[in-house]
Amino acid sequence: MNEKRHTFRWAAWLGWQLDSNWTEPWLFIIYVLIKPVTSSLLLVCMYYAARTATQGAVPIEFLPYIYVSNACYMLVGAVMFGMSYAVISDREHYRMLKYIYISPGHLRTYFVGRALSGAAQALLGGVLNVGIGMIAFPEVRNALLRQPTEWGWLGFHLLVGTVLLISLGLILSAAVLNMARQGMFLSEGIAGILYLLCGVVFPLAVLPKFLQTVSLLLPPTYWLEGMRRALLGSSPEKMLLGPLSNWEQPQLGMALLASTIVLTTFAGWFFHWSERRAWRLGRIEETTGA
Repeated sequence: MNEKRHTFRWAAWLGWQLDSNWTEPWLFIIYVLIKPVTSSLLLVCMYYAARTATQGAVPIEFLPYIYVSNACYMLVGAVMFGMSYAVISDREHYRMLKYIYISPGHLRTYFVGRALSGAAQALLGGVLNVGIGMIAFPEVRNALLRQPTEWGWLGFHLLVGTVLLISLGLILSAAVLNMARQGMFLSEGIAGILYLLCGVVFPLAVLPKFLQTVSLLLPPTYWLEGMRRALLGSSPEKMLLGPLSNWEQPQLGMALLASTIVLTTFAGWFFHWSERRAWRLGRIEETTGA
């Protein structure tokens, strides 16, 4: 247990140093803020363009919907990409992964610690992003202030969502252990698929029926919907949310918790199997150079 605790602490510290030591702290904070804000501003411009083209037919509730969703989704990309890229960087760039593996440290815990550095940055950027949205856009401010934030459910979804995202990251990092350095693009591809299917920038009702079924099989769908409900409350009927329209927070919480338990169990087994296979085939110390 002490080995895991020390591994986690030093891995988190190492991840933060690798991400932030390239510049001054004030410039790094600006960098952490600009990334999510520019992404959100792109969606805001798309919303206003669509509203202008349809002469106001697009409901104003869509702006806070996509703005908050995009801010929350930054955590998904940060954790998934951070954990899988740690495999590539430590094995291919620094060539230290084999030494970490044979050390007294715990490899799975090491990757979890590395991921939390990116998660902390994404969480900070998301909070600042929502704050800027409240200041700059009345639609976002009115939606967030329309009813009190459900802090209990927000904490629940953040806690369970962190376990969920770490499990997804473990699955991807386990797969990358047995892939060449091109495996770094795997997390970006998966993140793009989830961005499409989990209702980040549009309600699930927009998707075809068979894709709505696929969406309901993805745990991040319930996490994102729960985060939106905690911050914005229930969406108006004209938002046409689709299969989750009539779900309440307890139902979303139970679905998220059950799917996270299943995914965490699978992630633990898959990482153990992939780790043993990578060691047996020499993939942990293999540098592809391509």
